[in-house]
Amino acid sequence: MQLRILGMNGPFPAALGATSGYLLTAGKTAIALDMGSGVLSRLTSYTAPESLTALVLSHWHADHACDVLPLIYRLESTGQTLHIYAPIDKSSPIRQAVLNCRQIILHDISAGDTINLGDVTAEVFSARHPVPAVMLRFTHQNHSLFYTGDTNTVDHLIGACRHADLLLADGLFTEELWAPQKPHLSARLCAETAQAADVARLVITHLNPTIDPTTLLRQARAIRPDAVLAREGDVYTL
Repeated sequence: MQLRILGMNGPFPAALGATSGYLLTAGKTAIALDMGSGVLSRLTSYTAPESLTALVLSHWHADHACDVLPLIYRLESTGQTLHIYAPIDKSSPIRQAVLNCRQIILHDISAGDTINLGDVTAEVFSARHPVPAVMLRFTHQNHSLFYTGDTNTVDHLIGACRHADLLLADGLFTEELWAPQKPHLSARLCAETAQAADVARLVITHLNPTIDPTTLLRQARAIRPDAVLAREGDVYTL
């Protein structure tokens, strides 16, 4: 499998940046993972969105799903269909727009589901966030990517991502800014999770442009010296 970073900011993009969005490929399978602001144009530079095996959304917050709206226009113009997998959030206007689009086949997912997406299998786990949200483990030929989406601490996180080849984790906060009631992990908590779960690599994402990245990286590397911050355009082979 290959993971390409299309966007890695949250909850808003840096100048010329993009919020959450990733492209996962394995053989002839291509899966878009989240589609925040600025992600559709970056995705289109690598593959036609309508040719995707699926788009999987961790949740419906705008910084993870707002480019689904212009994607609807593209699908309506081409007449082609796309499968989208996402948790149920009836409060989301983006989800409502998807339900009204004939070119999109929406699949509701929840914790405990296992999804077959071409050559890739995705296992779904619950996340802790203000809206319904999920974490996902993608597996292909005994290699796995675990994506936290947006979450704070949950008891099952370490077990769910154990021995993953790559942990793509929401580490928005510094130690000083994090609190148990916040909607995201800290970079240090991501590193502690990676260490406890014995994952091979840790990539910290969902980076707030107003929070110093050098502090995030320093705090993560105090636990995992090999931790890195996500950068747009980076590619990881699993």
